[in-house]
Amino acid sequence: MVLSNLSAIFLPSYFKAKFGKGIIVMSKFFYIASTILFLCVAIYLNSCASGGLVDPTDPVIPAPEIKDGNVDPATRAITITKDGITVTMEHWSRTRLNRKYTSASSRSPFYYLETWEQAYQHEVFHVTIKNDTNRNVLIEAKDTKMEDERKYVYRPMGTFDFRNKFVTKKMMDIKTNKGLEISSQIVLTEVYANRRPIGPGKTGEGFLVFNLPSSQATKVWVTLVLEREPEIATAAYQRIEFKFDYIQDLVKRNHQPPVKR
Repeated sequence: MVLSNLSAIFLPSYFKAKFGKGIIVMSKFFYIASTILFLCVAIYLNSCASGGLVDPTDPVIPAPEIKDGNVDPATRAITITKDGITVTMEHWSRTRLNRKYTSASSRSPFYYLETWEQAYQHEVFHVTIKNDTNRNVLIEAKDTKMEDERKYVYRPMGTFDFRNKFVTKKMMDIKTNKGLEISSQIVLTEVYANRRPIGPGKTGEGFLVFNLPSSQATKVWVTLVLEREPEIATAAYQRIEFKFDYIQDLVKRNHQPPVKR
């Protein structure tokens, strides 16, 4: 429409008479093309806001036959409900995390290079906990863990570990400090540290971060341990475990795309 109006103003009548149909066709073409471009940009911006679309190169995905819960095919998130508590866990790839948290002025606290030792590389899961009970729910960080079939056990990591990584790799700068500042606001075990509860009817969320599993392991499990507050003060807290089944694609793991510094 805009091009048609412009052609009416600026093109001499001779050209409009000779090429009028072509101008109309081109106007329609550019209108359709601009509409498609606008939609693509909108989708891209929306995906950036949520950390991006599912990464097809992600080496960690839900097991084909999980023991508990259901898998959302669009996001690969696993959801398990027990005793009035619903936990959703979604693996985030390194590429997706850097797209979300690395910018011109900030570096993702989960950032690492493929050449770094395993102790400085991270596996990251986003967790949402919905408490539909009438009592407080607490996260038991010391019993929460990731395991692999090689019988290695990995414990949750936090800001102290991320800072140590960047100090060791001599990458402490303004960008890194800004990334570390948000770490305590997005890591699940730090947001709900010191037995901070998720209240009745409330939802809590954050990232669980571990070291990478063994490069020879194809099966991986993540166990999130919660405690539900007792009805009376003298009773014991109820321990509730949520175990999520994953597999590690070793081919994709060995061919991860490099990230930009």
